[in-house]
Amino acid sequence: MKSKRDQLEIIMDVMEVINDGYGSKSSIMKYANLSNTLLEKYINILTSKGLIKYEDGHYKMTEKGIALLEKLRKIRKLHLELSELINSVSEELY
Repeated sequence: MKSKRDQLEIIMDVMEVINDGYGSKSSIMKYANLSNTLLEKYINILTSKGLIKYEDGHYKMTEKGIALLEKLRKIRKLHLELSELINSVSEELY
């Protein structure tokens, strides 16, 4: 069973969906798997920080948002690599 996503994971999921070109509210809700209430919360966070903008009826990434998304992708990759390394060491020890 997969654990609940934390706030950072949800933010990254929303940003990935928007970055992939699915910027309507209904698309973001569908692909980021969010309720309307949670969608509004995260849209407000991202717009207030200047990471996304609403333009021509859709949400779009800003340059600042794209730069942050790249950092988040690196963090996710490093986290996965670290988890794999920890598991490998644990298997050797136990």
